[in-house]
Amino acid sequence: MFSLVKKNSAFFIPYFIFLLAGGTILLLSNKTDIHLYINSYHCPAADFFFSNWTNLGLGLMIIPVALILAFIRFRYMIISVLGFALSGLTNELLKKLFHSPRPLAVFGDMHQSFYHVPNVEMFSDYSFPSGHTDTGFCMFCLLALYTKNKTLKFLYFIIAFLIAYSRMYLSEHFLKDVYGGAIVGVCSALLVYSWVMNAEMFNKFAERLDKPLIRLNVEREK
Repeated sequence: MFSLVKKNSAFFIPYFIFLLAGGTILLLSNKTDIHLYINSYHCPAADFFFSNWTNLGLGLMIIPVALILAFIRFRYMIISVLGFALSGLTNELLKKLFHSPRPLAVFGDMHQSFYHVPNVEMFSDYSFPSGHTDTGFCMFCLLALYTKNKTLKFLYFIIAFLIAYSRMYLSEHFLKDVYGGAIVGVCSALLVYSWVMNAEMFNKFAERLDKPLIRLNVEREK
């Protein structure tokens, strides 16, 4: 696992910086003060950007991602589907366990400076951990593991980080929620990737799994 993280340092160095910085902030401040600080910085352009960008963390993203990966390397599609399943299941179990209130339920109409982004549907329950952040970090961590390009690896972290920030900007989650979601997503990605890449039950079919789906279909026709 350590060698895998080291090999993909362009993604994991900024990720660990995010965990260190976020963990420090959480230790030094309470969640409401942190959220009100983030909530105080807003503008119409950011409202538009983050209300759309956050959709990259939807669970339905597995469909186009899996279809694209199937035509690159069939094993990658399997890893992605299983990774999404593990992260999603873990997320749901934690939500049910903690049943944590979201910012809307915590602040309500009590704080006059609390800003609501227009035309965004707000929820009040199951705040921890953030599902969008979980999905985003799982998906883009896996994409970083699939590529050799260091610039792309770093870019994938930035995309995932912005999904996490969008959840706080839109007041759907607190920092602790996206922090937990980022951990669940990346851990799920690493565990599934390591298992599918190394398990004998998959490697005995390596000749087929490590080819694009379109090539498999052509070979069957022959």
